[in-house]
Amino acid sequence: MLRESIFKMKSMSNGHSSTEKLDMVENEINLNLVFHDEVHHGNLLEGLNKMRKNRQFCDVILHVGNIEIHAHRAVLASASPYLFDLFTNDQEQKLPVENIITYKLNGGFDKHALQLLVEYAYTSKLDVPYQKVKAVYQAATHLKIERVARLCTEHLIKHLSPDNCIEIRNLPGIAKNEEFCKRVDEYIAKEYETISKSPALLNLFCARIEVLNQSRQEMSLVDQNSVCRLVLDWIKRQMNEESLSLDALSEKTHMLYIAIDNSLQDCSGLPSGDISDTEIVQDYKKMSSKTGKPNSKNKRKFLGQPTKPRVLIHSREIGEEPEVEREPDWSLIATSKLADHSFLALVTLAGQLASLSIQLRLNTPTTPSPITTPDVSRSTSEEKPDLYCAIANMSCARCSMGCGNLNNTLLVCGGYDRVECLKTVEQYIPEINKWKELPSMKYPRGRVQIAVLSNKVYAIGGSNGTTELDSVEMLDVNAEKWVSLPKLPLARSNMGVCDLNGLIYCVGGWNGQVGIKQCDTFDPETCTWSTIASLNTGRYQAGVTAFNGLVYAIGGSDAWNCLNTVEVYNPTDNVWTFSKHIITARRGCGVAVFNNKLYVIGGSDGTQSLNSTEVFDEETQSWMVGPSMTTPRSNVEVAVVGDRLYAVGGFSGKSFLNTIEYLDSNSNEWTTFVPKITSEPYKRHRRSSRKSVSDEAKTSELKSPQKSALEEQESKKENRACNL
Repeated sequence: MLRESIFKMKSMSNGHSSTEKLDMVENEINLNLVFHDEVHHGNLLEGLNKMRKNRQFCDVILHVGNIEIHAHRAVLASASPYLFDLFTNDQEQKLPVENIITYKLNGGFDKHALQLLVEYAYTSKLDVPYQKVKAVYQAATHLKIERVARLCTEHLIKHLSPDNCIEIRNLPGIAKNEEFCKRVDEYIAKEYETISKSPALLNLFCARIEVLNQSRQEMSLVDQNSVCRLVLDWIKRQMNEESLSLDALSEKTHMLYIAIDNSLQDCSGLPSGDISDTEIVQDYKKMSSKTGKPNSKNKRKFLGQPTKPRVLIHSREIGEEPEVEREPDWSLIATSKLADHSFLALVTLAGQLASLSIQLRLNTPTTPSPITTPDVSRSTSEEKPDLYCAIANMSCARCSMGCGNLNNTLLVCGGYDRVECLKTVEQYIPEINKWKELPSMKYPRGRVQIAVLSNKVYAIGGSNGTTELDSVEMLDVNAEKWVSLPKLPLARSNMGVCDLNGLIYCVGGWNGQVGIKQCDTFDPETCTWSTIASLNTGRYQAGVTAFNGLVYAIGGSDAWNCLNTVEVYNPTDNVWTFSKHIITARRGCGVAVFNNKLYVIGGSDGTQSLNSTEVFDEETQSWMVGPSMTTPRSNVEVAVVGDRLYAVGGFSGKSFLNTIEYLDSNSNEWTTFVPKITSEPYKRHRRSSRKSVSDEAKTSELKSPQKSALEEQESKKENRACNL
């Protein structure tokens, strides 16, 4: 192409023939001198470096401390984007008579590190003593010499040790390098047992915290990572909202208690006369008044203590592994257990490396908790105080499943587990805190609802993962077999289902395109479906239940928006009418009647999963905020069993859940703990029977040693299961 172009140009300039012109061009190209000097680059840098050392043609002076570094702006600017911007911005301010510009560099530059980087800019070589690698990393990071900074990080990571890792993690600005920070944190967490004894960690700022617990059993359930995160959250709140400085934080040991909202609160805020306002708390209040309190523009409302463990600091195992968003300036790096109730944590507080010394302390309430108060008076020598263990988890994570009360047990059918729609069925037995597997449904059903009538379970509609279903099946508990029933008039998923006056109501739902208005009833006696009045608003993922002879459809979605509207169906009039709106628009919530009040639980507001609840008081015709769950749950299902309102599975916003929790009717608090199952009831029954000595002897003779050993073994298994 080049020859042809030249040829055409020359042909136009004179009248030579095309062949002659082509030959002339080829001869000219063959006569060109082409040379690549492989040593010139090195010679150029070497020459520039000699001129720098001799201060020849230098046009910039860098002042660091008490030394001057003479150099050429063009060379430094080509190596450092930071200096390029600095020189470019100052070019216009340079006076015409100025040949050399002087810069005084601030920002904590180490003079030797800067000299090494200038040497690198001129020679492409770096020879850094180990004790200067950190300083060179900091200078290279500040000057944006990324290749050198990256080389330094790899070198520092390669040579991490328990003796130097704290100093490296404490480098100013390290949080900006997320990958470097992450790898150092991983090393510290791995070696923290050794590091916790190092002088470097002991020299860090230390916040001393005591966390009060109401019983030794409660203390035994504390998870060290969870309690350390709660303390970190408390310190962050104090520094951000209460204007507490690190110096003020170190003035005393802070005594905290866990409040109903699962946050830690300072015991100085406990009101006089509270059951937790014991002598140790009163002594702490006196000490706090002497040291003074930080000014607070946002004084927090007093939050009382829960009457039993909830979940956050008392859970050794929960159904989700939360994906905690990393916040380098406020992070929990590592924890270690120093003693049974003592922990040491390494954290960052507003970017500053610090340690937390956390001590759990027993603070027995001044009056017995209503949860642990026995129904009848018992001798303390005969009876043990209530112990707690975690509620058993489902066999797998589930959301949008069917849930109901079957013979005072909790029944769960189908659902979705992120991967597939399920057909498995399981039953939770509260008396023994165990799950039992039941026969699976005939078809996988996600986004399904169930109804339980006359010892029979009805699974209605749902989705198989690709299409909405119109099929219905029934489990006869006595026969332990699912059988098919007449199909729905309209295939749907995410509908609401409840029973009222012997009929099963199927309300609204999703047909693959929009929220639908159609509602139908199923009569188990005649085994037929009938269509009733339609909803005023097509909705799916609504909470549906029967309450005082009416059917309530609460919230849901119309395919575009989360709804806060409530519709009520009167079977006598066959009409839906609007009722009082709920406070927060939500879909995928659970709805149930508990203690003669209507509860709306969890769900999603369209942006996040909710842990909030609302309670409808029919007398005042108003919704009120109820107690918050321990975990956000959307697409959650609920059921009342005994004196507990259970919330089952769902999606937390980060994970599908296999956990359950319940609202206790006595404490009005949500918890993931139940009284520990022991052999005590059996012993109490034997004592109350008041058998004669001879009867006891006869019983002892009849009872074989093998059976006694077996009972003892089973009791040990139950105790181990509860302690997990």
